[in-house]
Amino acid sequence: MPTGMSLLHACVVALALAAVLFLVARRRAGRFPQSALRLAIDRTAQRYARAADGRGQYYFARGKLSGDPVTSVVAALGRLGTVLDLGCGRGQLGVLLLELGVADRVRGVDWDPVKVALATRAAEGLTAEFATGDVRSATADPADTLLLIDILHYFSIAEQDALLREVAARVAPGGRLLLREADLGRGLRSLITRGFEGVGTALRVNRGERVIFRDVEREIVPILTSAGLECRVEPCWAGTPFSNVLLVAVRGLAEVAPEERSPCARLRSG
Repeated sequence: MPTGMSLLHACVVALALAAVLFLVARRRAGRFPQSALRLAIDRTAQRYARAADGRGQYYFARGKLSGDPVTSVVAALGRLGTVLDLGCGRGQLGVLLLELGVADRVRGVDWDPVKVALATRAAEGLTAEFATGDVRSATADPADTLLLIDILHYFSIAEQDALLREVAARVAPGGRLLLREADLGRGLRSLITRGFEGVGTALRVNRGERVIFRDVEREIVPILTSAGLECRVEPCWAGTPFSNVLLVAVRGLAEVAPEERSPCARLRSG
C-alpha cells in the first residue's frame, strides 16, 4: 500500500504529465501559434533547402538565423527600406528581412562566388540582388539600411577606416548603419571570439585575410560621428560566449527637408 509521501509524489507526476499533454494538445490545435519571426525563419530555411537541393543548407540557415542574436535585433527595428548587406555571405539575413516584410529591397555583396550563387537561388522571386565583389571597392547608391555584420575585422586598420567612411557616405537621410563587431576589452569573451574567428579563417570557412578586432567605442564610433552619424553601441551576444556588440549609426533628419527623405525615413518620422 503506498505511503502518504509516495502517493503525493504520484499525484505530482500525474499532474505534471497532464499539464504537458494539455500544452501539446493546445499547440497542435493552433492556440499557441509560432511568432512571425520564427515562421519567416522557417520559410527562409526552406528557400535554402530548395536552392541547394538538400537539407544541409536548410539546417544551416535555420540554425544561423535562430541562434544568432543579431537576427531578432535587426528584425525588431521596424521598417528598413532598401538594404545594402556588405559581406552578405549566403544572404540569409537579407532573405529573411524580405520574408518578414520589413525590407523593401535587398542588395548583397560578398567575395565568395559559391555563397553568392546560393543566395541568388534562394532569393528567387524576391526583390533581391546578390553580387560577387570586394566590399572595400563596391559601389552602390545610398540605402536606408546598411549592414556590416561580422565583416570589418577581416581588413587592416587603414582599410577598416576607409570602408567605414565610405559606408557612412552611403547612408541615406534618416537611414542607418548596423555594424556588428566583436569588441575588445571584454575579457574572456574577447579571447574566445578572437580564437573562434581565427580558426574559421584558417580553415577557410570564412574567407577573410586576417582578424583584427578593435575597441568599438574608442576607435570606430569617432569615425562615424565625424561623418555625421549619431551612434549608440549595445551588447549583441545574448546566449553566446562572444564579445559581439551592435553599433547603430543613424543619419539624422533635423537638417533634411521632408521631400528629400527616403520613404523609409518618412515612415519612421511620421
